[in-house]
Amino acid sequence: ILDEILKKLSIEDRTLRTFRRAIGFSQVVKKDILPLLVNVKDDRQITDTTIKILVNLTMPVECLLPLEVMSKTDAGRNTIIELNWLLANCKEAFLDPRSTRRILDHIRLLLDYGDKLSLVDCESLNNCVVLLRNVLHIPEMRSSGMSASSPQNQLLWNLFAQNIDKILIELMTGKQRSKWGMALVQLIALLYKDQHVTTLQKLLNLWFEMTLSESSEDNESNTSPPERGSGDSSSSSMATSDPTSDSSDNSGGNQSGADGGGGQKSVQQQKKSQAQARKQANKQNSKKLEPVVSHANDYNKQNSEKMECGGSSEVSDCGYGTQVENQESISTSSNEDETPNTRGKPIHQKPANLLQKSRHPNGKAVIASSVYDKNELRRKKLVKRSRTNSMNMKALLHHIPSDEDISHLLKEFTVDFLLKGYGCLVEELRHQLLYNSKAQAYMDTSHFFWLVTYFLKFATQLELDLEHISPVLSFDVVSYLTFEGVNLCEQFELAKLRSDCDMTPCLRRMHLVVTAIRELVQALDTYKKVNHLSKDDTMHISTLQKQMCETEDLRCLFVLLLRQFTPTLQSKQYLQDVIVTNHMLLSFIETTAPQSFSTTLHNHMKQFVAVDIMRQYGLLLECFEENGQFVNDCVFTMMHHVAGDLENVAALFQPAILKTFSVIWESDFQICDDWLDLIEYVIHKFINMPRGLAAVEDKGQKVISNVF
Repeated sequence: ILDEILKKLSIEDRTLRTFRRAIGFSQVVKKDILPLLVNVKDDRQITDTTIKILVNLTMPVECLLPLEVMSKTDAGRNTIIELNWLLANCKEAFLDPRSTRRILDHIRLLLDYGDKLSLVDCESLNNCVVLLRNVLHIPEMRSSGMSASSPQNQLLWNLFAQNIDKILIELMTGKQRSKWGMALVQLIALLYKDQHVTTLQKLLNLWFEMTLSESSEDNESNTSPPERGSGDSSSSSMATSDPTSDSSDNSGGNQSGADGGGGQKSVQQQKKSQAQARKQANKQNSKKLEPVVSHANDYNKQNSEKMECGGSSEVSDCGYGTQVENQESISTSSNEDETPNTRGKPIHQKPANLLQKSRHPNGKAVIASSVYDKNELRRKKLVKRSRTNSMNMKALLHHIPSDEDISHLLKEFTVDFLLKGYGCLVEELRHQLLYNSKAQAYMDTSHFFWLVTYFLKFATQLELDLEHISPVLSFDVVSYLTFEGVNLCEQFELAKLRSDCDMTPCLRRMHLVVTAIRELVQALDTYKKVNHLSKDDTMHISTLQKQMCETEDLRCLFVLLLRQFTPTLQSKQYLQDVIVTNHMLLSFIETTAPQSFSTTLHNHMKQFVAVDIMRQYGLLLECFEENGQFVNDCVFTMMHHVAGDLENVAALFQPAILKTFSVIWESDFQICDDWLDLIEYVIHKFINMPRGLAAVEDKGQKVISNVF
């Protein structure tokens, strides 16, 4: 019967999907298929076939139907509604902890085979990961009732209570991880859906502050080891992991209840610090323009079947929301006083070199010894954490989780993921995208860009030992990002020639490439200041710095991106990220490269005197009041060198730039004296220039500069 169901699903009507709609009406998943999966444990064939059926039934609607075409007719709209209803019922059925436990138990069973996994075993394991991915991807139905917890939160809570964190780490580090690597990345992306970077950064900072305020001995004595169940960690009403882990430094940290009522009380205590962290994070998240990452429609084909997926049923940035406020507001270093997000009165000094502008007070009240001790405590904590078996989660399986609870769970998992699986996963995915021709046909490169963009920020915040992230901080990754950046530029140019082409995926990937390069540059800048690196690690960083400085294609990529920018198709946020990342890269090269490289850098800078590139800088400067200080600094720095060092002030004689300069000059907007001098110099030069030279020619079109 199961084989017959699977066969009918594969040959059903591709437009109306009548068979799966009938399954939805009959509630076969909840009444028959899931109970069969949960209760039949000894028959491997039944288990594998049941999982295949569930994978097929939970496939996203956008992978089953052309949504734009179907939504134009009544029959098509009814089909979409009924399929969404089927998916919602499937998600509700999986809220039963026995369902997810059965899937995780099956994965554990297969992982126990070790190197003896057959192709059938690998396919079954991959199907389990895909099933979890599909269920987490299902959009939540808007309920009119006052629900205490969303289905997504409940699913995540159940999965972590059943130790999915340990399973994920094993999957990432297994020798045959190439068989399920892509589905695993998509699953991780969905775990972090709607979890913003700033929220997790605040929680990680709180976690470290607890380490500094309390000794690790006190923390361990305050945490009494709970009773462990038998082999099945989910067989009792709660699931606990290694009780010797110090991840719950302050009275249990993530302890949501080690027993009965005491557990609920601990949840309330934990929420106070979590809520404070989320409040601060949300102040920045509320300012974001638009998501960079949207993985809802990034699913690859299932098994060998090729399917074209349309738009996503819901939009998510998987936590990485690019900020309207200056990008440096999210510190990537634990050294807070070195972040360029310095508010208040500008403190700029006249630059003596090509790109670097002094933005910090000369006198830093930092005691070197205390900073060193603080970093040592952090490092010891991370070393100890890397040796534990799993995260220290004491979770009531039937607890109703809040958003704060989920954020705290993901904070804990983030630390373990970075310490034990991040480097392996990034390296495997890059290898697949480069050398596996079959995988290249259906893999979405945006997942790779997202892994670098989202998690490298946390790695530098924690200042992890380089051994954990060396596969990410490598020239191979830099080269691949540069190649993909140029490749996406070509795709974008071709897409602009076709009126029927959806450019959203291409634009999203281009944006992610830029942010990934930015995180790499910031990470290198952080690690070259770290004191606890070994000689080999220091050599690795120095070599990578030299390689990046000598990579001309990396520098020229941003010239290409700026020339190609199209305001009607691409967002201001994207333009801001391109300009900021270019500034960071050039500043990094200047401070890292030897003195003999200055001529090469100066020649590269000459490309920015082009009128079309300065036009893009002027476009971003129009939003000077919303940009934030650092973003404006990036714009003014380049204009300063174009007008000064490169002796091409005429490139700034453009209506948009001159108009913005005049608005800044006449307003009370506070900027440093350097930039006021630049504005005064440009306006003075323009006014006193002979009228015959006041027009700037740009590809045969004259821009008449009569803006006053």
